[in-house]
Amino acid sequence: MTTSDIQEHLPAARNRFIERVPLITAVAAGCYSLAAVFFLLTQGSLPLVPAEALSHELNGPLGTVLSYVLLSLAMAGCLLGFAVHYRLLPGRASAAGATVFASVYAGIALLAVVDSSILATLGYLPFLAVKSITDPGILQTALDLPWPIVGHQLACILGVALWILTAAVAVRRNSGACVACGRHSSGGAVRRWGTPVTIAAAVIPGVYALTRLAWAAGMPLGIEPAFLQRMQSTGQVYAGLGLAIMALLGVGLTLGLIQRWGSVFPRWIPFVGGRRVPVLLAVIPAGFVSLIAVPAGAEMIRVSTIRGTGGIPFDWANWATIGPTLLWIPWGVLLGAATLAYYLKHRGSCTRCGLSG
Repeated sequence: MTTSDIQEHLPAARNRFIERVPLITAVAAGCYSLAAVFFLLTQGSLPLVPAEALSHELNGPLGTVLSYVLLSLAMAGCLLGFAVHYRLLPGRASAAGATVFASVYAGIALLAVVDSSILATLGYLPFLAVKSITDPGILQTALDLPWPIVGHQLACILGVALWILTAAVAVRRNSGACVACGRHSSGGAVRRWGTPVTIAAAVIPGVYALTRLAWAAGMPLGIEPAFLQRMQSTGQVYAGLGLAIMALLGVGLTLGLIQRWGSVFPRWIPFVGGRRVPVLLAVIPAGFVSLIAVPAGAEMIRVSTIRGTGGIPFDWANWATIGPTLLWIPWGVLLGAATLAYYLKHRGSCTRCGLSG
């Protein structure tokens, strides 16, 4: 099969996937239900937090209750997914039910289950790569993550994504729009809100990066000099530098959503220079980061208000220690909106309904 053949069949395959998303969601929810029953029978709870984190609110009765809530949602979601796919409910009931369920599940999964560990792991990758040159053992430390917990969080994020798509399919069917693209009729291709939303989404990680870069340069921006000296003595400023690099990369990629080089690869890039950027190549990673940013921000709010900061000073004189992370929830929302605007602008004509714009 040639490249042209693959490109010709991709739109049809994508359309079939979107039409079958409710069925895929139902099967995924069923698999999650079986896994949840296994964990509840053998462990007494789903893998929510490390067992050694005794002070964590989910290491106790609340965690058990949440585990059974997640199991109940998965079982109900399995039935609802099948009902949406096979059109067992009236159109309006199907659309309303899927939308409400997706909202409830997303709220519980992103605000109560997923934490900042995934975002932190991605952010520390540059630091780990550089540090491993002089300390190879640090890679083993990185591999010693609580993978059942991380895997469960990734499963919940996947569930949120599937339910968003399932709700979209149900709403499109009820409104008479194209199931594949959501269009009713041809319209404006450029959403006016896309540019300001994208710029706002780039500003938040930029503020975070600015503070960490200042610390690495020896400037106590937003912190007291004594705390900066403490971080310099322990090497924490270099970990912060790695986070700043990743944040700046995020700023660049976010702005790429509204730049030409976000649509066409620059010519200096080998092999792909001058070719169009596949839409999903930008949409999938940006959408993933937007999903994990929201729970990371929620956890930082809990840390700063309920759990305690673990010795990290956070007051008016040290606002930059945690302050920028409190903006991660709006960052996730803005980045999600920017990603949607990019998709709407670059998705092209629909091969199912023939509409564009």
